[in-house]
Amino acid sequence: MRARSFSVILRSKGLALTFLTAISAVAAFGQASAVRSGSFEVGPFIGASYGLDKFRVMGGGNVTYALKNKYVLPYFEYSYFPGLPRTVSGSFSGVAYTHDFSLNLSDVHGGVHVRLPVFREKPIVPYLVFGLGTLISTDRTDQVSLPSVNAKIPVTVPGGANFAVNGGGGIRYYIGGSGAFGIRAEAKVYKPATGPFSDTTFGKVEFGFFFQLH
Repeated sequence: MRARSFSVILRSKGLALTFLTAISAVAAFGQASAVRSGSFEVGPFIGASYGLDKFRVMGGGNVTYALKNKYVLPYFEYSYFPGLPRTVSGSFSGVAYTHDFSLNLSDVHGGVHVRLPVFREKPIVPYLVFGLGTLISTDRTDQVSLPSVNAKIPVTVPGGANFAVNGGGGIRYYIGGSGAFGIRAEAKVYKPATGPFSDTTFGKVEFGFFFQLH
């Protein structure tokens, strides 16, 4: 399992590097932008995850608030990970079965973005991110097939909410001098602490835009 977790992290970093390199190249020709304290920032995003069951396309959004020091942004985020259709085969008490299912997950968490003022004369701002929250799955009804008797049995699987931590980093690129609008790329690693995924580490890479509210 450790080897698998390490592989997930490497894959996530590889995807993130593509986004971050592209944004860095654009930002190299920009000018300094203002980062306003006391402002809210709304940011929808799309991306992909790896580690739960192959790659998943995902999406969501977050809201951040810039504190007076301009570099610390508490945030709240929601992400939706649609499940991939899967089939698992096996036997129980000598009876063969196939189990068809799809597991959809929602991530609700809060945390903090910490801006790193590395490029003081450029509109590019790297940041670190750390969050705590919950991975939520809803009740679902799966189909279990019994080929020996040519029958299908519906099975209800209860949902749940499980605590998870996440961390990573990203880059913001502010468009124009006002700092009111921009794009960003971010990579995170999730570690569920409870529930069926407690022995799994998975990664998420996302790309989106943001705009500030006064």
